[in-house]
Amino acid sequence: MIFSKFFKAKWQHKDSNVRITAIGNLNIANPEDKNILINLAQQDENELVRRTALIKLADFDLWLNESDNNSNKRVKEYAQKQVTQILSGNHQITLSDESKLKYIQNVKSLAGLEAWLTTETNDKLVIALYEKINKPQLLTSVFTQKPKLIIQRYLLEKVTDKSQLEKLAKKACNDEITAEINHKIAEIDRLLELPKALSKKTQLNLSKFLALTDVADYGVMLSKKEALLAEWQSLSSEFDCLTEQEKDVFITKHAAIETQLDKIFAPKAEAYQQKLIADKLAEEQQSAKVFFEKEIAQINQSLTTSIFEDTEVDETLFELTFTRITQQLNESVLSSADKRHFLNVLKQQQDKLKQIPVIAKSVTDATQLIAKISQLALPSSNEEFNERQPIYNDWLSQWKIVEKQASGVLPESITNAQKEITLAWNAGLAPFIAEQKKQFSQVQKKINELKRFISGGRYNIAFGIFKRIEKSFEQLSEKQKSRIQKDFDAVSEKMAELSDWEHYIATPRKQELLEEIQSLVNTPLDNPNDQAAKVKEYRTKWNSLGHADDDIERQLNTEFNEYCEQAFAPCRLYYKEQEKIRELHLSARLAVLKEITTFVEACEQDPVDWKNVDVQLNKFQQQWQAAGEVERGKYKDIQAQYNELVQPIKKRLRAYHDDNAVLKKSLIENAVKASENDDIFAAINTVKDLQNQWKNVGYSGVKHENKLWKEFRAVNDALFKKRDEVQETSKAQHQTLLDQLNTQLDALQTAAKSYESINELSTAQSDAQAILSQALSLKPINKKFIHKTEAFISAINDKTNQIKNNKEKQTWHAIFAVLESMAQEGANAEEIQETEFFNQISPAWKKRLTDVMQKSEQVDRLEDTLMLEIFAGQESPETYKAERMQVQVKLMQEQMVSGNTVDLQASFISWLQKGAINQTDLALIERIKPIYC
Repeated sequence: MIFSKFFKAKWQHKDSNVRITAIGNLNIANPEDKNILINLAQQDENELVRRTALIKLADFDLWLNESDNNSNKRVKEYAQKQVTQILSGNHQITLSDESKLKYIQNVKSLAGLEAWLTTETNDKLVIALYEKINKPQLLTSVFTQKPKLIIQRYLLEKVTDKSQLEKLAKKACNDEITAEINHKIAEIDRLLELPKALSKKTQLNLSKFLALTDVADYGVMLSKKEALLAEWQSLSSEFDCLTEQEKDVFITKHAAIETQLDKIFAPKAEAYQQKLIADKLAEEQQSAKVFFEKEIAQINQSLTTSIFEDTEVDETLFELTFTRITQQLNESVLSSADKRHFLNVLKQQQDKLKQIPVIAKSVTDATQLIAKISQLALPSSNEEFNERQPIYNDWLSQWKIVEKQASGVLPESITNAQKEITLAWNAGLAPFIAEQKKQFSQVQKKINELKRFISGGRYNIAFGIFKRIEKSFEQLSEKQKSRIQKDFDAVSEKMAELSDWEHYIATPRKQELLEEIQSLVNTPLDNPNDQAAKVKEYRTKWNSLGHADDDIERQLNTEFNEYCEQAFAPCRLYYKEQEKIRELHLSARLAVLKEITTFVEACEQDPVDWKNVDVQLNKFQQQWQAAGEVERGKYKDIQAQYNELVQPIKKRLRAYHDDNAVLKKSLIENAVKASENDDIFAAINTVKDLQNQWKNVGYSGVKHENKLWKEFRAVNDALFKKRDEVQETSKAQHQTLLDQLNTQLDALQTAAKSYESINELSTAQSDAQAILSQALSLKPINKKFIHKTEAFISAINDKTNQIKNNKEKQTWHAIFAVLESMAQEGANAEEIQETEFFNQISPAWKKRLTDVMQKSEQVDRLEDTLMLEIFAGQESPETYKAERMQVQVKLMQEQMVSGNTVDLQASFISWLQKGAINQTDLALIERIKPIYC
């Protein structure tokens, strides 16, 4: 037994460094050495020894086992890290994809999988890891970090939220994924709108179905009903998206309407069947009509051929045919009226059979008529028209007689020739007929006008009009002359009588008019313009009166001219003053022309302020119009100058307006294109930019401005209305999602009230974080709900920290209780290990305390106790003031050199492991206990 202690293997040496060195000499190919290494990795008291053994073994399964089961926490964490590195491909140990997949399927702990997922590039492994971790909140990050078709397509199958899909669309790896995302978004929109759209279509179908009750025609009702029932079947197949209540309401309404229709149209069903029978009979009658028309047409063709070819006619055969057709007519389903019609037509064919010689002669006569009229040329003058129109009319009368005798069997060539001749003559005679109609109308009008002049005493004019009537009357046709001969003779007789009475009537009228103008001279009118107009009126009347008696005609004319001159004298003075005023007006207009000239010269220099040009032109136009009248001859010149100056600048202004109109039309087209954008908010931004551009474009003229603005405004209004509708829909969806999240949060808050374990609280915190992430993705963000969620997460954290603190305090209380037991005189290690306090602490602390229990060497812990009090900022007993000062100085020096931070737990472990605990340490334990408890 004694020698066994001297010859222990180095891997069993007390010094951990020796054991580490010994591990390097062990061969893992040797099963015994391998078991030693496994034992060291799992049970050695030193962390570094365990790590070294695991590194030596370099086995993934062992790393995996120790990451779950190793009793040393740090070794366990180190093993987990190695496992993660191996799985991530960052380790000398490599695994096949099949092994990794098997590991993912079987692993129970999720620790390290997220880190592995971040670095993994294999499609299958990424998908398997994501499924294993099963955290929906990772989807967006994985989608972004793994831009591969298979992965992104797999993840898309998991997403049903529209806002999340819109975010993922920005991270799509190619157009194919983008198209799939857009398809899913469109499908979500369709499904969201489906109940509403389906309800509208169903309501419309029911409305149309109910409207059938007002249809009078049973057949129309049946056809419409069949179409509506087919539509109903299609709609009802999609009722699963409706609520049960809506579904029941629609089905009940449809059944009620169908019952109502059956009840209303039951009496009409029999009538409809009768109508079908009647329609069938009508169809049969139509077929019979076609048959008999064809039979009679064949008879007519046979007779016509016999007439044209002058062949012998088999009357017996024709009679048999007539008898057969007559019998068939009587037995047919035709109505009585149709039967009578066909019998009459058949009788005409029988008569034609008896009149074949007469018909044959009519063909010859028709040929002669065609030859006769062909030799007559169309008229080229009015005289020829009056001569040849009666000949043509006589030819038409003869043709009608021949055509009647032919009984409709004239050759097609002859009838075509007759039509061509008729068209040619009608076209050739039409201008002459129209001209004679016009001339006839004018003659009528002038005769009536002549009558008015005669009755008004205006004989001079009457004589001139009568001469024109006589000339026009001679150019009329005989027929037209006969129509107005009576009126013409009457006015001719009247004019002959007036010719004898002209001198007798004109003399007293002229003397009377002379007295009237003499009165105007003696008593002129106040208004010179009225005075001049009156003189002009008297002159016109005088000229219309004709000749007076020869012996006084010259004297009357001289006196009238003198009185006219005297009556017009005051007007000349007035017009002279008006000339002066016109000169002033002329000066004003010339001044305006000068201003315009200066302005036009200024407009030649760029840049041109076209808005100011428009204003100035309007100003000049107003000045020009307000300048007053000028002499007519001069006005033409200055008006030409005005136009010459203004028109070019107006033309440039119109061109400017037209250019602006083109720009505004372009803006309207861009606005229309923007309105077709599915992204309504991008379209709104585009249109706002277009509005700013519109403001910068100048006036486009009276003709275009208002029209273009209305068009542009209409596009804008429609787009903003669409945006409002989208916002309302989005707002409703946003509120629905927010309500769902709020319900989830309320349920989580209610459940969390009863949570007491850290695992439960950690799960609740993760769920709350997921809710917070979804809430933050909803735009606009609801700050109230965010604050509520964050407050709940904060409360969970506080409760978790409180539990941890309480648990830590309990642990520390238990540790110090065990220490106090160990410090008691005669303390028994086995008894202490069976106490309740010892069982409350972690395995690591049990190991540390057990190690201390096994120590026997006595140590002085005063300096270490002072160090702990200094680290914790706790006062030491006054009797140790000097010692505390020395320790504090020492610690400051070490701190300055090392720069290490203070770890109270590590310092306590160092204090604990210095040696055995005895009764003298009780006072020290009491001093440091407040630091940890």
